[in-house]
Amino acid sequence: MSRPAPTENREQRRAEIVRAGLQLLEEGGLDALSLRRVAQALGMHAPGLYWYIEDKQELIDLLAKAILDEALSDEKGPAEGEGWEPWLTEVAVRVRRALLAHRDGARVVAGAYLFRTNSITDLMEIAITALERDGYSRDMALHCAITVMRYTTGIALDDQASPTKRRAEIMRRLKEGVPIGPHIDPERWPRVAEVMGRWVSKVFVAGADPVALGELHFRHGLSLVMAGIRSAKTHFSLQEPTSSPAGA
Repeated sequence: MSRPAPTENREQRRAEIVRAGLQLLEEGGLDALSLRRVAQALGMHAPGLYWYIEDKQELIDLLAKAILDEALSDEKGPAEGEGWEPWLTEVAVRVRRALLAHRDGARVVAGAYLFRTNSITDLMEIAITALERDGYSRDMALHCAITVMRYTTGIALDDQASPTKRRAEIMRRLKEGVPIGPHIDPERWPRVAEVMGRWVSKVFVAGADPVALGELHFRHGLSLVMAGIRSAKTHFSLQEPTSSPAGA
């Protein structure tokens, strides 16, 4: 696949580097991504790349910003009369979708310094404003917003890293009467086996959409996080942080 030759404008060149990096990410994943490969994709010598980007970490930071911008670039905050909780819930859902839309997208975001590129700074400002309006302290509001982002990224990491089985193999095992859930001994762990068996059956027997089901489980977990945030307003005391938040 041919790629356009880089231009002389620095910001345009950096944008081209990010686009090339995203393309290579889709093709080979994060482990195969390197500055040398990005330079080759743009028809550049590898040392020339350092005129526009410091190192691979900066590339990761810029890729993370590009991924998150898909969900957050036009974010204005809660609509008139809308509370912080439904708004922040939908923001988290959009962020998870953006992470899953890119191969290793969650790993990229988890490995980036998000505040260095202001990838989530606008979101944090909006979230703090909304939570302060509801009576949260500024420190607590930032802590709550970052917690939602960490939960979202962590679930997306698990979604992308978990091993999957081909549907044809699952259906074959069903016909043969082989259990399709995880290998959980129902005598030792009857409750876990029962629940996991129902969940797996819902996907492969009832034909539920696994993508939709995954988002449903994400929303269920997110509702627990939100319940904790509501409780923290009156039942939790946040100590003064001794260091900056991870990713700053």
